[in-house]
Amino acid sequence: MAEQGRVGPHLRLCRGCRRFTNPDEIACPFCHGDMDALQAEHDALQEEVRQAADALRAAMAEARARRDA
Repeated sequence: MAEQGRVGPHLRLCRGCRRFTNPDEIACPFCHGDMDALQAEHDALQEEVRQAADALRAAMAEARARRDA
């Protein structure tokens, strides 16, 4: 258990196997995935999700506005 008031080491999450690694790892020591490529893929997917959520919110607002008109 960490000592009270002590900050733990900075770790990097592997987006392939979801394990934490040292921040300077190029390839995940667990799944051997390319850390930067996996992060880029994750970021691109998250952007698609954000855009889809924005489009859904806009469509719902439009439907509400038509219903209330």
